[in-house]
Amino acid sequence: MLNISDVDIAAIASTVPADKINNFSLAESFGEAEVKKIIKNIGVETRRIANVTQTTSDFCYESAVRVIKSLEWEPESIGALIFVSQTPDYQLPATACVLQAKLGLSKKTIAFDVNLGCSGYVYGLYLAASLINSGVDRVLLLVGDTISKIVNKDDRSTSLLFGDAGTATALQKKTGKRLSFTLGSDGTGFEHIIAKDKSIQDNSERGMSSAYLAMDGGEVFQFTLAAVPEMLNSFMAELGVASEDINACIYHQANRFMLKHLSKKSGFTAEQVPLSIVEYGNTSSASIPLTLCSQNIVNTDAILMAGFGVGLSWGAVYADLSETALLAVVEV
Repeated sequence: MLNISDVDIAAIASTVPADKINNFSLAESFGEAEVKKIIKNIGVETRRIANVTQTTSDFCYESAVRVIKSLEWEPESIGALIFVSQTPDYQLPATACVLQAKLGLSKKTIAFDVNLGCSGYVYGLYLAASLINSGVDRVLLLVGDTISKIVNKDDRSTSLLFGDAGTATALQKKTGKRLSFTLGSDGTGFEHIIAKDKSIQDNSERGMSSAYLAMDGGEVFQFTLAAVPEMLNSFMAELGVASEDINACIYHQANRFMLKHLSKKSGFTAEQVPLSIVEYGNTSSASIPLTLCSQNIVNTDAILMAGFGVGLSWGAVYADLSETALLAVVEV
């Protein structure tokens, strides 16, 4: 377990595309019976999809503006900006640098990208908290993905699952607050969720991009059921808390069927596990903060957040969010 003291999550904001797709409307493409079966398993009824001109940074930017305004922070007071995404605006430069300029942050601001998906929010919180622990007073963590842009619309295993979103989380130094983490990875399973792009890897095939997302659902399911409950149960034991002591466990919104199994294995009730996947789909790295902002979570002083998937990688964080501003979800 990794503990970082005197760090507070001050505010979280989430932004989604205005364009909405109802999965039931895809019956013509895949057949009505098949679509109903898929929706029953994954739990996704509607998704928000970025239009051709919108990028991941657009949604993160809108979230960042609202967080900064809600906290009345001067942009110059933000010492670091971390951008976590697997769908950055460019191969290079770092999207964090683009956002630093767009938000009007100081030229002394530390800005960098992190290429992580499902576990990315938890990893991002750890990096942000570590920066504060090293002397940076305020950090802006921008996490999001537009996975719809790399999904093959003819692939029924992914085309009904993923949605787009961008989030902003503001962290600051605050005496008495603490974040506790557990993190891990197993790269031997890297091919189970992958988007290969031969045009980048091999000059002989430049222009012959095959960057569509590919996912081995069976392997991912087995990995998740084996790794995540063990991680969470061990983590809670180290923290000295039981499942009934947790106000809410915010899982990465992988799919509803999987989340039911995970909840059962860690002893959580349905009321303890809020879901945003029904309305927004699997929004990759953004799913945890989006769930926090979109669901009516009454008590937030004992919150567990767990991310897992692509990498393969996983992580969890235990936090007191009772003083955290959870801003309403906005569409753009």
